[in-house]
Amino acid sequence: MLVHLLNGFRLDIGQHEVVLPAHAQRVVAFLALSRPSGMTQHRTALAEQLWCDGPRPRAQASLRTAIWRIRQADDRLVHADRAHVYLDALVEVDVERSLCQAARLLNEDGDLAPDDTATTGLVADLLPDWEEEWLIVERERIRQVRIHALVALSHRLRRLGRFVPALNAAYTAITAEPLQESARVALVEVHLAEGNVVEACRQVDRYARLLWDEMQLTPSHALTGRVPWPASGPVATKQLDNARSDQGYLRMPHADEPDGRGGSDVHLDRVRPSRRP
Repeated sequence: MLVHLLNGFRLDIGQHEVVLPAHAQRVVAFLALSRPSGMTQHRTALAEQLWCDGPRPRAQASLRTAIWRIRQADDRLVHADRAHVYLDALVEVDVERSLCQAARLLNEDGDLAPDDTATTGLVADLLPDWEEEWLIVERERIRQVRIHALVALSHRLRRLGRFVPALNAAYTAITAEPLQESARVALVEVHLAEGNVVEACRQVDRYARLLWDEMQLTPSHALTGRVPWPASGPVATKQLDNARSDQGYLRMPHADEPDGRGGSDVHLDRVRPSRRP
């Protein structure tokens, strides 16, 4: 038995997909997501969590009906007594598989499973069409874990010399969160490992312009320090001239200026990223 929660709800029993009504899906999904904590769910608390808009007796009746419908599909799925409800230990959950893969990728000293370099389990969102309040934090937590796992995968593949899969992993992380700087760092590191300094500089500049347009922020030195950025020549001169003319932005010396002190941290200089004509 396999419960799918990534990219939507689906229940597979054997070789067949089993359709559950919406209220039964909510119970299975909640139990599946709470299982890693090792806590069984108290019936009253579960009913009030899932049916919080109505009175307690109605919520408990809805839970009883949902459990009955689940057992009609397969009586091994969910176990319930007078006090508690829990998912059977033999039921697999795709979220748990994805998080286990992420844990292995993030453990640099650990061994990887044969399929750990595949990104399929790291790209899907948790029940994206559901609007349950209890899903908000868990959805974001899982999204952040998979982005970090994709970044870790990119670094691992780069160190192995597998540059194309490393690029794919970095771009997948960027697609999930375009403003995530660690994903951009992974991408730039792959280009530098291949000797593509120009492309690395282009990616830093592209990210700097995106970050400025979206958040009025500049990249950290952890990213910009990896490449000669801002580039020397007329583009950099134009950038610095624009920065001087913008009121409210602090102009700090750069490394190639006569004072020789070098520029301050990028977070502090507030210089606008360069814009190509």
